[in-house]
Amino acid sequence: MKDVPDARIERPTDVLVRITTTNICGSDLHMYEGRTDFETGRWFGHENLGEVIEVGDGVDKVQVGDYVVVPFNVACGHCKNCERGYTNYCLTAQPNPTWAGAAYGFADMGPWAGGQYEHFDNRDDGWTKVVLHPELASAGS
Repeated sequence: MKDVPDARIERPTDVLVRITTTNICGSDLHMYEGRTDFETGRWFGHENLGEVIEVGDGVDKVQVGDYVVVPFNVACGHCKNCERGYTNYCLTAQPNPTWAGAAYGFADMGPWAGGQYEHFDNRDDGWTKVVLHPELASAGS
């Protein structure tokens, strides 16, 4: 366990999510057990559930108070691949053009932190989030 700086809104498309439930999945185990080149100091967690606590000025898909499920992939929602539904091959989310796709807290899929912490900074204007029905949301809080 280590303290990290609190996430904050830095761009108009940022969404801050207070994580209420997260998990590491089987693909995380490869990194956890040292079978990949996952960088020291990064953290896992690309299956996250939580409450939206703050949104940037450019966000219109989710609002403060929504409970959302955040998928593993990082995507802009606006490039030609995203518009065709190929969000796993977003053309803008991966800073290294030789790597395919981008994901939260995953080796060789960008610098994105995983969701294994209290406040998750999600940079895709909320378009990839699934808003939960209020009855389901209350079960997760």
